Amino acid sequence: KQWYQRRVRGGFGSAILRQINGLYGQQAVIIACTRNKSKLDEVTNGFTAQVKHISVEFGEREGIKDRCQAVFDLCLGESFESVYLYNNHGAGSDVSKLAQDFDDSAEIEDYFFLNLTSFQVLTAVFLKSFPDTPHTCVNISSLCGIKEFPSMSLYCTGKAARLMLYKCLAAENSEVRVLNYSPGPMLTAMTETFHTETMKVESTREKFKQFRENCNWVDVDESAKKMLNIVMDNKFTSGEQIDFYDC
Repeated sequence: KQWYQRRVRGGFGSAILRQINGLYGQQAVIIACTRNKSKLDEVTNGFTAQVKHISVEFGEREGIKDRCQAVFDLCLGESFESVYLYNNHGAGSDVSKLAQDFDDSAEIEDYFFLNLTSFQVLTAVFLKSFPDTPHTCVNISSLCGIKEFPSMSLYCTGKAARLMLYKCLAAENSEVRVLNYSPGPMLTAMTETFHTETMKVESTREKFKQFRENCNWVDVDESAKKMLNIVMDNKFTSGEQIDFYDC
């Protein structure tokens, strides 16, 4: 098996790596993409799975296809029973602004290049890699992709676009397994910023504050394990969105 994890942080990305190693150990080959090699070493210390690291800047336009190809070329010439793309890709948006405040085209384009364009290029390159091998693509989705949250317009729009992109991928290619997985509300570096005073709309800010105060956050490892079980059981309808609370 070959596994690819888009970005490694102290949150859900790290949890995915831990769960893959725990479930498959030395049977798995992981290509981990992160700019923080020391953090990756900390997360993967003691892993029995083979871990390959590459640092890629997904926010730069020039050469994005070649940089995506370099990720999968780390396993060039190797053969696998199946390959999986866990696309934990992107960044949060500026929550200090409302939709009506985004009038800088460069800011908007930069955001969607990182969160949508490079996401699509990475997926396309992955599907062209490892010929004659079953491919599975997993988009780490969100409730924000199907429900509006004031102060989070760009983030919600990006999540909605990625969701529809993978739905179309599933409709176009029945040989590729496609899952949109919403991991639930988790306490990560990104969600930490959502309850600060910078968030423009107080009602949204209060929702995140209540989650933190009531300890309603989903455990990242529990969610990652549930996602892997869904993928391995392979009973989901290709292209559908499954939320942590759905199963």
